[in-house]
Amino acid sequence: MLNRRLRTLVVAALALPFLGAVEVASPAAPTAAGAAPVVPAPTVDPADPTTGTHLRLGLRVSARSATPNLLEIDSGFASSLRDSGGPFQLVVRDAAGTVLDTLTPDDPLAVRVYDSKRNAHDTPRVKDADVVVDLPVVDTAAVVDVVLADRRIGRVDIGSLIRACQGAPLPCATS
Repeated sequence: MLNRRLRTLVVAALALPFLGAVEVASPAAPTAAGAAPVVPAPTVDPADPTTGTHLRLGLRVSARSATPNLLEIDSGFASSLRDSGGPFQLVVRDAAGTVLDTLTPDDPLAVRVYDSKRNAHDTPRVKDADVVVDLPVVDTAAVVDVVLADRRIGRVDIGSLIRACQGAPLPCATS
Protein backbone atom coordinates (compact mmCIF):
# COMPACT_ATOMS: atom_id res chain seq x y z
CA MET A 1 0.00 0.00 0.00
CA LEU A 2 2.80 2.40 0.92
CA ASN A 3 4.65 1.52 -2.29
CA ARG A 4 1.59 2.39 -4.41
CA ARG A 5 1.18 5.77 -2.66
CA LEU A 6 4.85 6.54 -3.13
CA ARG A 7 4.66 5.74 -6.87
CA THR A 8 1.56 7.94 -7.23
CA LEU A 9 3.32 10.80 -5.45
CA VAL A 10 6.43 10.48 -7.65
CA VAL A 11 4.37 10.39 -10.86
CA ALA A 12 2.40 13.45 -9.73
CA ALA A 13 5.59 15.34 -8.90
CA LEU A 14 7.09 14.54 -12.32
CA ALA A 15 3.89 15.44 -14.20
CA LEU A 16 3.36 18.79 -12.42
CA PRO A 17 5.87 20.78 -14.53
CA PHE A 18 4.28 19.47 -17.74
CA LEU A 19 0.82 20.50 -16.59
CA GLY A 20 2.11 24.02 -15.91
CA ALA A 21 3.67 24.15 -19.39
CA VAL A 22 0.36 23.28 -21.00
CA GLU A 23 -1.30 26.22 -19.30
CA VAL A 24 1.46 28.64 -20.34
CA ALA A 25 1.27 27.43 -23.93
CA SER A 26 -2.51 27.86 -24.13
CA PRO A 27 -3.78 30.85 -26.14
CA ALA A 28 -3.71 34.19 -24.34
CA ALA A 29 -6.91 35.96 -23.45
CA PRO A 30 -7.95 38.59 -25.99
CA THR A 31 -6.80 42.11 -25.19
CA ALA A 32 -9.24 44.85 -24.34
CA ALA A 33 -10.54 46.89 -27.26
CA GLY A 34 -7.97 49.47 -28.29
CA ALA A 35 -5.23 48.08 -26.03
CA ALA A 36 -1.89 47.50 -27.69
CA PRO A 37 -0.65 43.91 -27.61
CA VAL A 38 2.25 43.21 -25.29
CA VAL A 39 5.49 42.88 -27.23
CA PRO A 40 8.18 40.84 -25.47
CA ALA A 41 11.57 42.44 -24.98
CA PRO A 42 14.16 41.35 -27.52
CA THR A 43 16.44 38.60 -26.34
CA VAL A 44 20.04 39.65 -25.89
CA ASP A 45 22.81 37.11 -26.05
CA PRO A 46 25.65 38.30 -23.79
CA ALA A 47 27.96 35.83 -25.53
CA ASP A 48 27.49 37.65 -28.86
CA PRO A 49 29.81 40.68 -28.83
CA THR A 50 28.19 42.16 -31.96
CA THR A 51 24.92 43.01 -30.20
CA GLY A 52 26.16 45.37 -27.50
CA THR A 53 28.72 48.00 -26.64
CA HIS A 54 30.65 49.01 -23.55
CA LEU A 55 32.83 51.91 -22.54
CA ARG A 56 36.32 50.84 -21.47
CA LEU A 57 37.75 53.19 -18.85
CA GLY A 58 41.35 52.92 -17.69
CA LEU A 59 42.41 54.82 -14.57
CA ARG A 60 45.59 55.46 -12.63
CA VAL A 61 44.28 55.51 -9.05
CA SER A 62 45.89 56.73 -5.84
CA ALA A 63 44.35 57.55 -2.47
CA ARG A 64 43.78 61.17 -3.58
CA SER A 65 43.33 61.10 -7.35
CA ALA A 66 42.13 59.16 -10.35
CA THR A 67 43.53 60.04 -13.78
CA PRO A 68 42.14 58.46 -16.96
CA ASN A 69 44.68 56.75 -19.22
CA LEU A 70 42.27 54.81 -21.48
CA LEU A 71 38.85 55.81 -22.80
CA GLU A 72 37.20 53.93 -25.66
CA ILE A 73 33.95 52.34 -26.75
CA ASP A 74 34.08 48.77 -28.05
CA SER A 75 31.70 45.96 -28.92
CA GLY A 76 30.57 43.47 -26.31
CA PHE A 77 28.91 43.72 -22.95
CA ALA A 78 30.18 45.20 -19.70
CA SER A 79 30.80 42.74 -16.92
CA SER A 80 28.79 43.00 -13.75
CA LEU A 81 30.55 45.22 -11.24
CA ARG A 82 27.85 45.54 -8.63
CA ASP A 83 27.70 44.60 -4.96
CA SER A 84 31.37 44.05 -4.15
CA GLY A 85 30.81 46.20 -1.06
CA GLY A 86 34.22 47.83 -1.24
CA PRO A 87 35.13 51.49 -0.85
CA PHE A 88 35.78 52.02 -4.60
CA GLN A 89 32.84 53.23 -6.73
CA LEU A 90 32.23 54.55 -10.21
CA VAL A 91 29.14 56.78 -10.33
CA VAL A 92 27.80 57.46 -13.83
CA ARG A 93 25.89 60.76 -14.04
CA ASP A 94 24.03 62.67 -16.74
CA ALA A 95 24.57 66.37 -17.55
CA ALA A 96 22.17 67.43 -14.77
CA GLY A 97 24.07 65.38 -12.18
CA THR A 98 21.44 62.65 -11.84
CA VAL A 99 22.91 59.25 -10.99
CA LEU A 100 22.36 56.82 -13.86
CA ASP A 101 24.35 53.89 -12.51
CA THR A 102 26.70 53.03 -9.65
CA LEU A 103 29.32 50.35 -10.11
CA THR A 104 31.52 48.96 -7.36
CA PRO A 105 34.60 47.12 -8.63
CA ASP A 106 37.17 45.80 -6.20
CA ASP A 107 39.40 48.38 -4.54
CA PRO A 108 42.46 48.66 -6.82
CA LEU A 109 44.68 49.85 -3.94
CA ALA A 110 44.02 46.74 -1.83
CA VAL A 111 46.29 43.87 -2.86
CA ARG A 112 45.10 40.48 -1.68
CA VAL A 113 47.93 38.15 -0.71
CA TYR A 114 48.21 34.76 0.95
CA ASP A 115 51.20 33.93 3.13
CA SER A 116 51.59 30.16 3.04
CA LYS A 117 54.19 30.19 5.83
CA ARG A 118 51.81 31.86 8.26
CA ASN A 119 48.73 30.29 6.65
CA ALA A 120 47.03 33.68 6.60
CA HIS A 121 45.47 36.17 4.22
CA ASP A 122 46.46 39.83 4.21
CA THR A 123 45.37 42.94 2.34
CA PRO A 124 48.21 45.46 2.22
CA ARG A 125 47.52 48.79 0.49
CA VAL A 126 49.61 50.12 -2.37
CA LYS A 127 50.25 53.80 -3.14
CA ASP A 128 48.80 53.70 -6.67
CA ALA A 129 47.45 51.21 -9.16
CA ASP A 130 46.14 50.93 -12.70
CA VAL A 131 42.61 49.65 -13.20
CA VAL A 132 40.52 49.05 -16.34
CA VAL A 133 36.75 48.71 -16.06
CA ASP A 134 34.03 48.20 -18.66
CA LEU A 135 30.95 50.38 -18.16
CA PRO A 136 27.60 50.00 -19.87
CA VAL A 137 27.08 52.67 -22.54
CA VAL A 138 24.19 55.00 -21.69
CA ASP A 139 23.45 57.65 -24.33
CA THR A 140 22.64 60.32 -21.73
CA ALA A 141 25.78 59.75 -19.63
CA ALA A 142 28.06 62.76 -19.23
CA VAL A 143 30.58 62.04 -16.46
CA VAL A 144 31.91 59.29 -14.22
CA ASP A 145 32.72 60.24 -10.65
CA VAL A 146 35.47 58.08 -9.17
CA VAL A 147 34.84 57.63 -5.44
CA LEU A 148 37.19 56.06 -2.90
CA ALA A 149 36.20 55.78 0.77
CA ASP A 150 33.17 58.09 0.31
CA ARG A 151 35.33 60.85 -1.21
CA ARG A 152 35.37 61.84 -4.89
CA ILE A 153 38.94 61.50 -6.13
CA GLY A 154 38.30 62.11 -9.82
CA ARG A 155 35.80 62.98 -12.54
CA VAL A 156 36.03 61.71 -16.12
CA ASP A 157 34.08 63.25 -19.03
CA ILE A 158 32.54 60.42 -21.07
CA GLY A 159 29.72 62.33 -22.77
CA SER A 160 31.90 63.73 -25.55
CA LEU A 161 33.27 60.24 -26.34
CA ILE A 162 29.76 58.74 -26.47
CA ARG A 163 28.57 61.50 -28.85
CA ALA A 164 31.69 61.24 -31.05
CA CYS A 165 31.39 57.46 -31.38
CA GLN A 166 27.71 57.26 -32.29
CA GLY A 167 27.57 55.51 -35.65
CA ALA A 168 31.37 55.15 -35.83
CA PRO A 169 33.08 51.78 -36.35
CA LEU A 170 34.22 50.06 -33.16
CA PRO A 171 36.53 50.25 -31.31
CA CYS A 172 36.21 54.04 -31.13
CA ALA A 173 38.35 56.45 -29.13
CA THR A 174 38.96 60.16 -29.32
CA SER A 175 42.25 61.88 -28.70
